[in-house]
Amino acid sequence: MLKAPLLLLIVICLEISVSGQTLINQVIDSKTGLSIPYVNIGIVGKNTGTVSDQDGKFQLSISEALDNDTLKFSMVSYVTQVFSVADIRQSGLPQFVAMDQREIQLQEVIVSSESATQIKLGLNKKYCYPIPLYKGASSNLTFPQKGSQHEIGTRFSNTNPIYIDSLQINFAYAQTDTVAFRINIYVIENESIINILEKPIYVEWSKEEALDFPMINLTKYQIEVDTDFLVAIENYKNMPDGSTKILANFKSKGRVYPTYYRNSSQSTWVKLQTKKLKDIGMSIMVFGN
Repeated sequence: MLKAPLLLLIVICLEISVSGQTLINQVIDSKTGLSIPYVNIGIVGKNTGTVSDQDGKFQLSISEALDNDTLKFSMVSYVTQVFSVADIRQSGLPQFVAMDQREIQLQEVIVSSESATQIKLGLNKKYCYPIPLYKGASSNLTFPQKGSQHEIGTRFSNTNPIYIDSLQINFAYAQTDTVAFRINIYVIENESIINILEKPIYVEWSKEEALDFPMINLTKYQIEVDTDFLVAIENYKNMPDGSTKILANFKSKGRVYPTYYRNSSQSTWVKLQTKKLKDIGMSIMVFGN
């Protein structure tokens, strides 16, 4: 009678070992050898992913079902690294995942006598309502939702050259002392969503600052877009699920500025919808000229 439980335990352990693998590694700069913090790491198009910590270290479990997929490492200002999951299963990762710095080409400066016209795009907080992410319209839009690296943002339709000089994100409330997120700005070309930043943009506010609707100055980043674009915030620093909530609009404005989200750092972007409503618009304001 004493041997049966022991035999069962051995069978379970063997099943776990062959059906999955946990990767534990560190991402470093290939030239300096220094660690790279907050790198997006995940299976392309799947909800399996993570972000390296402040020392570049990460841990990620990959199941046997992902053997035909690709593991992707991406970071603003670095060249993207990809690995076949099947190859990782057979040979493992290198001792360190080394990433090359991307060469940044300086943009041509065009001097014009025409004065720029200031514009404001997005959902003003006075038109917004507190709504949830997946359920009926009765609460706020929570961030992060379901997963430590949840990313959410607003899509803007655009056909003209725009310099984005400031940004306003309207939080409804915060339950954490520090609200920390990374801003990502993507252009959308043929429905491909591509991050155009040359340097990462990190924001860290106190709870009181976040609820005061502060403006984020982006002029030093010289961000120019001339097509549809997506402005998103990412929970790169592992804020607890649901620790903040964002004002959002679920009426006509939501169809003008729809909200997109993804559960992990390399998963597919999804347009936010509910059972009752076609679109939801997150309260992000973009100021440009």
